[in-house]
Amino acid sequence: MKMKYSKFQLILEIIGAMILTALFIYIVKNWGDIPGKIPGHYNALGVVDRWGNKNEILILPIIGGIIYLGLTIVTFFPEIWNVPATQTEENKKAVYRCVKTMVIALKVEMIGVFFYITFYSANSWGLPIMFLPINFVIIFGTLIYFTVRSFHLSKK
Repeated sequence: MKMKYSKFQLILEIIGAMILTALFIYIVKNWGDIPGKIPGHYNALGVVDRWGNKNEILILPIIGGIIYLGLTIVTFFPEIWNVPATQTEENKKAVYRCVKTMVIALKVEMIGVFFYITFYSANSWGLPIMFLPINFVIIFGTLIYFTVRSFHLSKK
């Protein structure tokens, strides 16, 4: 099933691509200013609990790029999605559009988180204490919203 992008989905894709691009540009542009030791891991409170080599900062954009590419590829194959709602020929397109929007939104959110962590790591800062709870609310809020919406769309 081939699905065109909605305007909202295209806007999200552009935002995600811009954040991912900005992530790489930020590292390249600021490479000389990044200290030799950077936070390698944060605990749940945002406190640095492992320090690592400057080169470790490259891990986040690489993983972010792989996730971005993988989720982008997945959006082109809706027939492999395990959609949590019953589909009929009448509602199938709307349900799949909703799930596609969810995947794109989650992709943008994850890339945003990677950028945020990279920025804090490059400056050798701890993360704010509310970082984890806010991200849980955003990511699980997105999942819940689009799951409920897909169920509602499947009832039509």
